Amino acid sequence: MKMDILSGNVTSIRAGDQEFDVVKHIHSSLVLFGRGTHVFIVRAKDGRCHILKDAWLLVDHGISEITILSQINDILNNDSSEDAQAYRSMHPRFIVGQELGDSTRARRGRLTDTPPDRVHRRVVTGPVGDPLTSFRSRVEFVKVILDCVKWLDYLHNKCKKVHGDLSVNNIVIYRSPLARPPSKASNLKINTTKRTNVNMPLRVTRNIAQQEQASFIPAPSTGLDEDIPVVGTVIDYDYARPIDTNMQRTSGTLPFMPLDALDTFNCGKYIHAPAHDLESLLQTVLGIVSFTDGPCGKCRPHAEHVPVARWYNEIDQEQLFKDKAFDLLSYDREVDRYIPEYWKPFSPYLRRLISATWTGSNPVALSSQASHKVYTDVLEEALKALEALGEVPAKYAPSSQKRLRSSDNDPGRYPYHLKFRRGGNLSSERLPRPADIKELSQWQDSINA
Repeated sequence: MKMDILSGNVTSIRAGDQEFDVVKHIHSSLVLFGRGTHVFIVRAKDGRCHILKDAWLLVDHGISEITILSQINDILNNDSSEDAQAYRSMHPRFIVGQELGDSTRARRGRLTDTPPDRVHRRVVTGPVGDPLTSFRSRVEFVKVILDCVKWLDYLHNKCKKVHGDLSVNNIVIYRSPLARPPSKASNLKINTTKRTNVNMPLRVTRNIAQQEQASFIPAPSTGLDEDIPVVGTVIDYDYARPIDTNMQRTSGTLPFMPLDALDTFNCGKYIHAPAHDLESLLQTVLGIVSFTDGPCGKCRPHAEHVPVARWYNEIDQEQLFKDKAFDLLSYDREVDRYIPEYWKPFSPYLRRLISATWTGSNPVALSSQASHKVYTDVLEEALKALEALGEVPAKYAPSSQKRLRSSDNDPGRYPYHLKFRRGGNLSSERLPRPADIKELSQWQDSINA
């Protein structure tokens, strides 16, 4: 890893036998304890961009993400079906991975009662996508979720793997913008040839454009109106494992974890099944629908009451299990009635997915019964219904100007001397909260560490 000595920014990173130039540092873990994950957009020597993830994983975590991605990549390359041909470029594209041979055991020396050991791992994958919350319309959002269901079907039934950590951060929207301007009309086109399998996502043919290096120009600050092909892509396979693997530790991100994973009675005997991946996907959809009131992540007013907000603020696993079970059991009262007007046309289909996931009247007594076929059928119906509404997609990637100060004396939106004050009373000024110092042995890993 190389750094600029003046700015402190990472400029290049080596993984395996390849070196990548850093385009942008897009994620850095904000907590002292945990995986310490750093994520970069990097550029290889051939000019292609990828995602590089540098993290410290628990030694007893299970199968390495490098192993999982290598196995998926081999299956895709050896599968001659149309599904596999499409997924090779749209879903986990494994570039290179490396176990760096470093561990926390060596670094912690003679400390007693240390947290669990971790190993240092670096993985380079693709494609580079946009956040799930960047959807431009309800049609685009539902299509992305439908793509994820179809990919999970392939992952579960062809690759014999489960993902184990579906969440809002582990789904991205892969977009392939048209060249502006293309060198020829045929340089970049959508493959509209007849497909024998209607479930196969549309593929974007870019070979000719790449060969001729069609020129691109920056998008205007107001955004793009173009109809850009999209594909929903599932990323981050840190918790992926073969189907029917018994895990001593549950996995996932708390607000999106399936009920069975949260149930303390399953501790030490939990088996993450394909239906649990679909359940986590459904809970991700519920989160988006509950907290957004328009495209491009437009948030609903903060003052509005949203009962499922409990899922995002509760850290006690047992209590979260009870909260989720109650809200899902009382779906019409606790969830559906609070869905914003923007999502009302999608609401009936969401209710059908809830009924298909928990076929009984009590979610607590039943494990997830979700199936790929039912989810696909419901989402395809929803897609047709939403397309008929004719919603105009929002502009893609508009940029906002940073607020400029009117003069050198302008203190900005949040003057420093007011940052720690309650109201206008000078006596109410608060000092920054001091660090909470504890014994090292008292710290515990988060559930998705």
